[in-house]
Formats: sequence, C-alpha cells, structure tokens
Amino acid sequence: MLGIVPIAYAVLALAAPRPSPAQAPDAFAAEYARLRAGPAHAADVPRGRIEKTRAISTGLEHRYVLLVPEDYDSARRYPVAFYLHGGVAREPPGPGGTWWRNWDVIEGHDRIAVVPLSWPESFWWTAGQVESLNGILTDLKRAYNVDENRVVVFGTSDGGTGAYFLAFKNTTPWAAFLPFIGDPRVLLNPANGADGDVHLANVTNKPLFIVNGETDPLYPVRQIIPFLGALENVSADFEFTPKPGGHNTSWWPEEEENIERFVADHPRTPHPERVFWATERTDRYNRAHWLVIDELGALPSDESRRYLGSVTAGGDAGVVDARCEGNTITVLTYQVRRLRLLVSPDAFDLAQPIRVVANGETVFEGMVQPDAEVLRRWARVDQDREMLYAAEVEVRLPQGR
Repeated sequence: MLGIVPIAYAVLALAAPRPSPAQAPDAFAAEYARLRAGPAHAADVPRGRIEKTRAISTGLEHRYVLLVPEDYDSARRYPVAFYLHGGVAREPPGPGGTWWRNWDVIEGHDRIAVVPLSWPESFWWTAGQVESLNGILTDLKRAYNVDENRVVVFGTSDGGTGAYFLAFKNTTPWAAFLPFIGDPRVLLNPANGADGDVHLANVTNKPLFIVNGETDPLYPVRQIIPFLGALENVSADFEFTPKPGGHNTSWWPEEEENIERFVADHPRTPHPERVFWATERTDRYNRAHWLVIDELGALPSDESRRYLGSVTAGGDAGVVDARCEGNTITVLTYQVRRLRLLVSPDAFDLAQPIRVVANGETVFEGMVQPDAEVLRRWARVDQDREMLYAAEVEVRLPQGR
C-alpha cells in the first residue's frame, strides 16, 4: 500500500511576483525580451482536422490528429487539450483518427485539440510516448500561438491511466490532468510495462479531475476509493465524480459544464512556490519545473527525514520538497545528493542575493548572475515563453550527522 505522509502539505501554488530583468546586462535583457515575446506565428496555417506523424529518437513514428479552430487567429494564445484514448492493446487502426471514438466531446471548443495514438508498441506509460507527447507539444508551440499555461491532458480508460502516468512522471508542461474511467493501479502491475515507479508525492503538483463509473466492470468506484484516500492524505488537489453506469463516458455531455469550469479554473503556475518531487532515476523523470534532481544516494542525515520516503513507491527513491519565499529557497531532501535550482527573473529579484537552505543548513547565499547561455538552453528544452530561466544554482547536499 502506498505510504502516508504524517504532515499536511499545502498543494496550492501561488505565482511569485515578477520583477523586471532590467538590471541584468543589456545582452541578457535583449535575449530575455526576445524569448519572452516568442516566435512570430504565421497567420496562414492549416486549420480543421489534420492528421500528422512524428518520429521519436528511436525512429518509431507516432501518429496524431490536430483539431484547430477554423477561425484560428495567430494574434491570440489558444488553450490546448490532449485526449488520450483507451484500448491501447488493439493493433493500430487506419487513418482518420478512428482511435478516438467520440469526437463530439472534442469539437466545438475554442482551443486546439491533440488526439495522439497509443498501441502495443508504444503504450501511454512508456518513455517513447512521453517523448512523443512532449515533442508534439513543442511542434505545436512553434506552429501555433499556444497558451503555455493552459495545456491539459484528458484520458479515457487506458488513456485515463496514461494521464495518471504523466502526473506521476512528467508534470512540468501540463496545467491539469483529467483521467476518466482509468485506474493508476494498472501502472503497478509489472506485466503492463510502466516505465518506472509510481510516486504518490508527484501528483501533489497539479490538480486532477477524476471520474469513474459505479458499476464499471474494470475500474469501479469502489476500487478507486483507496487511491482517493491516499490523495487526501498527501493533500493533493483533486475533484472526484462517481457516475452511474459502467465502463463508458456516456455521462460526458452532462458533466461538460463541470469539466470546462475545472479546466478554466486551473491554469498552470509556471513558477510554483512549492515543488514536491520524487524519482528513482536521473536520466529522465527527474525534473519538476525549477527543480532538477541530478544525483541520488543516501546521506547520514536522511534518517531524520525518512517520512519523505513514505510517498515513494518503495520508500527509497529520492525526494525533494522545495519551497520559495521571496529570494529564499528551502529544500528538504531524502536519498538525494545533488540537485539544481533553476532561477527565473519572473520569480526572483536578481538585484538581490539568493539564499538556499537545504536540510536546515545554508548551502548557498549570494548574487546570481544572469547567463544568456542558460537562458537559451532551457528555452530550447521547454519552448515556453512563460518559463524562462536566467541561471542554475547547483546544490550538493550537506552530509549532516
């Protein structure tokens, strides 16, 4: 059973004040202004339903469908919704986006929709799919004027489980997750091939809108209740709606007003005041917004923070609970030896010193100089006007006693 944290953590992330980077060197300020403005989006772009493919690093092609409003206007930013389908064990279908069965719930919204394909060679809960989804979003940002803080993930059945996987592993790009008639326990079965462990801590970073059927033969409400209790124990931000009926989404039209309210009420905070992240590896799934975990390993002082391990799958993954208040960052860690903190001019006053306190000890205090190379490097990674970084602060955790 997943562990329970004996501390009531607040999950609501408030945006930090946004001081101007005007005091930074002129070259940095110019580069920052350019990246903040974003690319010049063309007005004459494809609209309507568009079927595309994208290859990941292994060469495997991933198909997806875009649905772009016919009245798309490149002068304004558009929300985006990804829709992850169910039935991923089926062989890939023919063209036309037939892998998504109820287009009526997607059409008619003033946003760009993305309907990717998952199949036995690339389940939602694999590294290839995460790479593909991130890549699709990056391509979309380059071609269309996307509101980076309003990108959400819907999922039904296996797609709902896929939405949970993204919440557990890849929180940074997304504003919220809406898993419908899915079950995160699927990720716990080794036979299903989930890429890595499930860490309860990680779902505290973004809100979830969860729906399950009361008589669903696969994932009924009664089987989801223990997971909901675990979410409550870590003060996760979620709404749960039980619906009469079985393994279907026939209720979607009657819940549409609540769904759209939830999406509208939960934009992403690009620089949250708190990041709580756990990982068992550092080659991927080791970043949440401005926190990057670079080295795992036990420290003598970990025993006093063992409670942090209770929100990981096996109790021994690396965990960081990081909070910002003004120009002070406070971190508590478990089984982590080294991490990086990404410093944004939108979240810190770079004209003042920054202080980092790790496990009760001040490990950094001083001025942080804006670095245009750091700015460009992370801008290439994120393709995100709302999430720009001026510097990195590397923290080697004190050994303690």
